[in-house]
Amino acid sequence: MKYLIVFLICFTTQSVLAQDASTYHSATKVFQENFNAQKIDSIFDMYTSEMQENMTKEGVTRFINGCYEQFGSIKNITFVETAEGVYSYKVEFDKAILAMDLQLSTNGKISTIQFQEL
Repeated sequence: MKYLIVFLICFTTQSVLAQDASTYHSATKVFQENFNAQKIDSIFDMYTSEMQENMTKEGVTRFINGCYEQFGSIKNITFVETAEGVYSYKVEFDKAILAMDLQLSTNGKISTIQFQEL
């Protein structure tokens, strides 16, 4: 009976982690498509309401336009690791490679996104 309970806990945990990975994969793919197409409104809609209040649409517009002008289109996003609920990626742009930290809310909205030089 103990082994069955341990198995169920492991199976449930694995399903949750797989679901998280799938959600993050989907979010990064949509972000890349919207970024490359310069769909500011679509990117803004990906943010949680708290992020929208903190960043404002004007702030998101400056952020996306600035990144696009400086680095170009996103060519590839590669998962690196997960630490304390934050997923880290290597993002290959036309002109640079940056690290991206991403955290999603429980409903799959972006609650944290940060780029930094590698």
